Amino acid sequence: MNSGYFPLKLNSEVIYDVDSTVYSDFNNSTTNFTFQLKDIVTNKFTDIQGDEAYRIERYKKTATQDWFFQKVITRKITKNRAEEFIDNKRYVRLVFPTTLQATWNGNLYNDLGEWQHEVKELDVPLTIGGNQLDSTISINQYKEINLIREDIYDETYAKNIGLIIKEVKAVDKNISTGKIIRGFSYRMQLSSWK
Repeated sequence: MNSGYFPLKLNSEVIYDVDSTVYSDFNNSTTNFTFQLKDIVTNKFTDIQGDEAYRIERYKKTATQDWFFQKVITRKITKNRAEEFIDNKRYVRLVFPTTLQATWNGNLYNDLGEWQHEVKELDVPLTIGGNQLDSTISINQYKEINLIREDIYDETYAKNIGLIIKEVKAVDKNISTGKIIRGFSYRMQLSSWK
């Protein structure tokens, strides 16, 4: 089993650097945001399905504001999958045993429509910001690109850390020029962990 890619340990903490861009066709603007997110595993409990689950508190820090509470996330591992409950939606983040090119519906337990997640890389070393990570797993969660729309959702996990990169691009484009007219993109990347 590869559950080391989705570790759940009390008092563990991961900090991410986030770069986000919002495109608006209302005033033809492009706005960039940079901030940090911190996930802290605060306690363990038995959830409504009778499974052992973990409460994660997410905090946000901006250039002008120190850490402030943002939301609660719940994560758990069942015998064959890692699940996350965030923003009132339940997602299947990983399946076990994890194999290269394994696929599964990440939206199995929500109403967002089927997204076939696929493992693109497995047990690959990766260096992020000077941190050398032995084993990572890359997952393409969703990808649809056409003349008027781009939707790309990818996640990368590292053994004994969990999520280390999340990249999202969800934009509408001008069919004639290909220029982005509205939507957003962001990248969360591991900064530190303990």
